[in-house]
Amino acid sequence: MNGYFQLQTSEQGVSLLLSPPIGGGERIRVAELKEYLNSVGVPYDVKAINSALLSMGDEEVVLFLAPMKIAPVNERCDIQITLDKMTAVLRLFPPSAGGLQTSKAHIMDLLARYKVRAGIDEGAIDKALEDREYCTDIIIAKGRMPTIGRDASLVYHFDTNNAVRPELKEDGTVDFFKLNNLHQCTEGQVLAEIIPEEKGEDGFDVYGTVALAREVKKASFSYGRNMEVSKDGLKLISKVDGHVSLVDNTVFVADVYTVENVGTSTGNIEYHGNVEVKGNVCENFSVKTDGNVFVTGVVEGAVIEAGGDIIIARGMHGQNKGRLKAGGNIIAKFISAAEVEAAGFIEAEQIINAKVSAGTNVNADAGKGLITGGRIVARSMINAKNIGSAMGASTIVEVGTDPGLKKQLSELQKSVGEKSKNLPKMKKSLQEVTIKLKKGVKLTPDQLKNARMLQVNIAETQAKIQKELKEIEQLDKLLKSEVPAQINVRGTMYQGVVVNISGATMTIKNEYTYCRLIKKDADIASTNL
Repeated sequence: MNGYFQLQTSEQGVSLLLSPPIGGGERIRVAELKEYLNSVGVPYDVKAINSALLSMGDEEVVLFLAPMKIAPVNERCDIQITLDKMTAVLRLFPPSAGGLQTSKAHIMDLLARYKVRAGIDEGAIDKALEDREYCTDIIIAKGRMPTIGRDASLVYHFDTNNAVRPELKEDGTVDFFKLNNLHQCTEGQVLAEIIPEEKGEDGFDVYGTVALAREVKKASFSYGRNMEVSKDGLKLISKVDGHVSLVDNTVFVADVYTVENVGTSTGNIEYHGNVEVKGNVCENFSVKTDGNVFVTGVVEGAVIEAGGDIIIARGMHGQNKGRLKAGGNIIAKFISAAEVEAAGFIEAEQIINAKVSAGTNVNADAGKGLITGGRIVARSMINAKNIGSAMGASTIVEVGTDPGLKKQLSELQKSVGEKSKNLPKMKKSLQEVTIKLKKGVKLTPDQLKNARMLQVNIAETQAKIQKELKEIEQLDKLLKSEVPAQINVRGTMYQGVVVNISGATMTIKNEYTYCRLIKKDADIASTNL
């Protein structure tokens, strides 16, 4: 219980009863006491009051104020509004002898005068008037802060990680039979779910001013074909058996085309979705799809083109006519005598006499980890145990340039060359027609029409040449801009290997072992791994 004060009157004058706090209550506030005495018009000695409050122990103290008579003082109530306008606090002060107690109606009237309209706790007011605890803060009105609410969210019920690499076994080899990064789904399976938003509740202060709750965000599904949304709009459901993936926050379900072998029994395969070959892809056949291709067996002298990844569990015998092209990554047990191109990385235990081009890395550091013969090009990095051979197989390894840009540059240069070769012939033909017209030779309507078309073709060809020359200039600048590139050798790089790093070229004359090759200034340097 807080300490409090009370006026007392007698024939001698006015006195002040000072009651100490009980049980850890608050001591009498000096400023509050002085304000109270000023409001009722009773004179007092500041030093005497301060001294009495400082020296007061556990007993009540009566302090004489002035030899005067005053009318009985009624019970007083004071209301304070906190700075944040969220709380109205009532403090009661006791009446003197003969003074009247305040009423609930009076307190309600005071609240109205202070324009307190919301959050009024009449129960707290009733209890305050019942307990009559003086000089004590009693909350009689309270605002409410707006609740935050919760944004809707999407929960995916499948593995959304598309960055898959082969599993490396303890013996250093790769288990190429556990490479399938296609996440299976079944018809009727819930693939994703919306956790609905929860709207926040508006708040208010004691004056009744509304504080709006934050707007919560809704969620919606982004998805391709082979799916449907439940009637309540909260679940995304597969309509087919297939494989599910998340690409750029969009769910895709590809129904998988599965065959035992690609050969005479199937013919060439062209498919929209993922293709699974449980056996082999036979020589001279092809598989083309905008999805992923997974081959459990061997690819022989065949062509596979995929918009996604190509995974060959056994490997590829290209027979110098096989070709792999992927918009994603290519993973195979081995690659031999084939042309291989991937926008992502290429990974194999052995790459032999192959032409390989990767948009990121070429990795041949598992198992035997061998690159020998052929040309291996990667944008960023080549990792291998052994490169070349003791027999001096012609091997070229190149990093630091974008294979795709080099190919595009080569095609543009070829195009400009052909157009530049044809342009003089076209101009000569037009010149011959012009000479005939000047000599007064009459031409047939078809000849005149052909002459006009030739004139248009010349103008268009010249414009195309200029456009392609600008593109060549831009590509040349991009190719000359160096990127951090390296070749990591965890075994031996043999004599005769040609190394190209960001335009710097070196032919290996002495074997390199367990090292990293980088470009330093204009040369190629070897550092420790």
